[in-house]
Amino acid sequence: MGPQQDHPEFGVSRHGYDRTQVKRYLGTLTEQHAATTAERDEARARAEELDGQLQLARREIAALTDRLDKIGNAAAASSAPNAAERAARAVATAEAQAREITARAEAAADTAWSAAEAASTALRDRYRALMADVEKRHTELHQAHEQLMSDTRAKVEDMTTAATARQRTTDDQAERDRQRAEQQFQQELTTRRADLDTEITTTRAAATTEATRLVQAATDEADKRIATATSHVERLTALREQLAGRLRGTSELLTQSTQLLEPLEAESEMDELTANAPTAKNLPIPQKTS
Repeated sequence: MGPQQDHPEFGVSRHGYDRTQVKRYLGTLTEQHAATTAERDEARARAEELDGQLQLARREIAALTDRLDKIGNAAAASSAPNAAERAARAVATAEAQAREITARAEAAADTAWSAAEAASTALRDRYRALMADVEKRHTELHQAHEQLMSDTRAKVEDMTTAATARQRTTDDQAERDRQRAEQQFQQELTTRRADLDTEITTTRAAATTEATRLVQAATDEADKRIATATSHVERLTALREQLAGRLRGTSELLTQSTQLLEPLEAESEMDELTANAPTAKNLPIPQKTS
């Protein structure tokens, strides 16, 4: 990713460039910086990984060398036929494998370091370009802000002078309107007060007449209800006395019935005592004491 060459055109607002556009542009620069930083870190991690592979290859070469030494020692100590030839072939094979592993590891390391160096260089160039662009934008914003503030101060002074004159004219007109409105209000208030006094007098007379009528109607209704209630109470009193007389007659009848039933109840109790009296068969046999 190369450095961004095109510059956005910011809209001019009251206090300089549009802050939203500036913040959005700075956010884009921040994201691009983060992306290049991630690419650099990734290249650095890849280089470290390849360096680890190189170290592993070196350990494998050391192990193969040790193995060759052991094979050579074993071949020298062996007295079997063709032992030296087999040992030589094994040594040649191991040396070829070691050279191949070493070549691959060195090539991978060179590639990784080259990529890391290129990424680091690109990152530095991009960072410098971004910083230069940000500094340029900052200078432009500052100059535009100063110019705008100067123009704004001049406009504010002109507007203040015009507003002061308009305010003076408006205050004079408002004072005249206030005095005229106050006079009209006093006149309307006097008229309304007279009308209100007349209305209150009329309403009060009508209310007094209506209240008298309502009181008389309520009094008549109360007298009517009292008469009805008195008649009802008198009927209830007569009915109560009638029921009391009937209850007294019923009580006397019950008393007479009770007196007639008492001999029958005595005879019934005598029959019951006779039936429950003990006989000779039912008497208990006395026990001898030892």
